[in-house]
Parts: sequence; C-alpha cells; structure tokens
Amino acid sequence: MAAAEKAVLSRDRGNQSLWVWVMVLTVHGGRCVYCDERPSETLEHEAPLASEAGRDIWWNLVPVCDRCNGWKKAKNAAEWWRDMTLHHAMPKEGFARNALPLHVVKGLKDRVTQVQREIQDVARRTWFERHYGRERTPRLRREKREVVKRCVEELKRYPYPPWESPEARHSENHCMRVLCCGYHQKDTTIEYVTLPKSDRKDLERMAYAKGLWIGDLLGSLVRPALEEWRQSQPVDDGDAVGAP
Repeated sequence: MAAAEKAVLSRDRGNQSLWVWVMVLTVHGGRCVYCDERPSETLEHEAPLASEAGRDIWWNLVPVCDRCNGWKKAKNAAEWWRDMTLHHAMPKEGFARNALPLHVVKGLKDRVTQVQREIQDVARRTWFERHYGRERTPRLRREKREVVKRCVEELKRYPYPPWESPEARHSENHCMRVLCCGYHQKDTTIEYVTLPKSDRKDLERMAYAKGLWIGDLLGSLVRPALEEWRQSQPVDDGDAVGAP
C-alpha cells in the first residue's frame, strides 16, 4: 500500500457517520462479536487499516468491546482466531498474549461471518441511513453510545425488525416502511390511542400475526364501526335525490 494511501486511511479513521455507528453497534444483539459476551462499544476494522485489505468503510466494520479491540490489535479476525487456537493447544509457546476461552474462540469465525451478513443487508442498512443519516454525528464515543441505546429502545417497540415490513411507497430519500413510517401512506393521518400496556402488547402481537402496521390494523378495526354509525344516521333531506 502506498504511503499516500496509508496517510489517507489513517486520517479518515473513526470518521464514520452516526448512522453507521448505530447500524453496526446494534447487530448481534448489541454484543461484542469476538467475546460474544460484553456489550459492543466501538467500531472494529475486521481487516486492520494497516493491512492491504483494510478500509475505513461500513462493510469492514464489526461491533466489539474495548477489551477485545485492544487484544486483537493489528490482526484480522482469522489471524487472531488462528493464534488463539494455537495458544490453547500449546499455551507455553506464547502464540497469543491474551486469549478468549476456547469455547468462545471456536465460534468466532462463524459469528463474524453472520455479523457481516447482517451489516450487508441492504434493507437494514437503508433503514438506519434514512432514520439516523440526518442527525449530527457527536464528537464523543459516549454520546454515540447514547444514541445507540435510544435506537435499541426504539426497536423494542416493534414486534419484528421494521426494515422487514413492506414499503408504503418507494422513496429515494425517506423511510416508507409501514411498520415504522406507515404515516407516509397517501391520505393518512396520525391519531393517538390510549391503551394500558398489556393491551398495547397484545395489539402489537395482533398486528404481527396479521402482517399489518399497527396504524393499518387500527384503521381496519375502526372502519366497520364507522360504517355502522353512518348507516344509523338519519338521512339528510337536503341530500335526497331531486331535492332543490
């Protein structure tokens, strides 16, 4: 790698947008992909920037805890997995200064592959970009983690990932998924419904079972009652056929 290219990568390191931080740190249940135990705290370049394959771009990022980030150092995941495997086989040889438990090491490569597959999901990536792409990227990692926590709480409100729901209509700039942004549908209005928490949970389950956005479900339940009410209303003579 040319010295000029290394300088560019070094300068750009860590300058990821907020939506990339949120997208990456929420995969794998918000856990570190390496130890599979601690909460994810930072973005890790799976292929280090110092290597030929290293790039500071979303598809080379995985969620890790600060401890594993320090232990892995300048190795890629496959190299660290190899050294830790050798360390457990021959601990006196010093293949790895710090090593995760053997049962954790055995599943490391599969976890990394699964996390990368999740990150590369186009629908998921687009959802995060459209929901968080316009927010200012905080300077401090602590502030970025606070946004991640807010996103996790938001996602808990949905019975399944909102990016898996259909689009109300296509847009190049805004999220149109009916589960989270169904109010973008044509001729829709937003109304608030007061429900106990237990009823709200059952409403979410009912919407999930029917494959509907909650707003669409409520509309389907209200429309028959509206039609019944309309039928019960007296006919306005001013609307009768032939009325002057």
